[in-house]
Amino acid sequence: MHFLLITLLVFGLSNLAGAWEAKSQPASCSAAASCDCENSTPGQFSVCAEESSGGGSGSGASGGAAMRECKYFANGTIDVPTMTIITAWVPVGSRPCIGDEVAEPTSSAGSWSSQAEIELRDKFTALAQRPLALWGPGGEVEILDPIEFRVQAETAVVSGTLLGRSADIRFRPVAARWEISTGSELYGFHKNHSFDAPGTYIARAFVRYEVDYRHSSANWVFGAAQWELSSNKLAIVVIERERRTLLVG
Repeated sequence: MHFLLITLLVFGLSNLAGAWEAKSQPASCSAAASCDCENSTPGQFSVCAEESSGGGSGSGASGGAAMRECKYFANGTIDVPTMTIITAWVPVGSRPCIGDEVAEPTSSAGSWSSQAEIELRDKFTALAQRPLALWGPGGEVEILDPIEFRVQAETAVVSGTLLGRSADIRFRPVAARWEISTGSELYGFHKNHSFDAPGTYIARAFVRYEVDYRHSSANWVFGAAQWELSSNKLAIVVIERERRTLLVG
C-alpha cells in the first residue's frame, strides 16, 4: 500500500514538473516542433502560439476554424521579398501565403481602382478644358524660317463625387507632343520647327494629363488615371519667295 502511494506521488510530481516546464516556455515557441522556433535562422521569425488555438492544420477541438502554417514576408506580402519571413498558423483562407498560386482576376471592371478610373474618365471628358494650340509669327511663313509652336494647358481642380463620396479632382498637364502632317512628331509644350518645302501643313498638339483626387481632408491620390486630350488644329502656309538676281555692272 505504501509502495503504491509512493509510486503515485512520484508520478504526480513528474507530471507537475513537466507541466511547469512547458508553461515556462516562451509563448512564441509553444509549438516549437511545428514551427522550428528553436532552429530558426537569421532573417526568419516564427509566430507559433496560434497553432494551439486551431489544432494545427485541422479543425480545433472546440470547433474553431481550420488552421494552416503560413509563410509571408515582414511587409505582409508574398511577392515583395524582405529579409525577414514570418511563419504563423492562420485560419485557412484568411490570407495568401508564400507558394500559393495567385489567380489572375477574371475582370477588373468591378474592382475599386477600375471603378474609380471609370468615374474619373467620365469627369475628365466632361470637365477638362481642351488645350489651346498657337503658333507664330503667323501669316505666311517662308521655307526654313523658324516657327514657334506652343500649347496652353492649365491645371484645374473641380469638386464632385467619386465612389459615392465628395471629392476634389485635379487635372494636371504633364507632357505634350505634336503631330505634323509631314509625319514628324515633336515633344514639349514649346517647340521650334521649320519646313523645307512650300505647302499648307497641319499641326496639332496632344496633351497628357494625370488625374489626382482626394476625399474630404485626406491626402491627394496622385496619378489615379491619365489620358491625352487633343488641341485645336493649326494650318501653316509655307511659301517660297521668288529670288531675283541683281546684276552689278
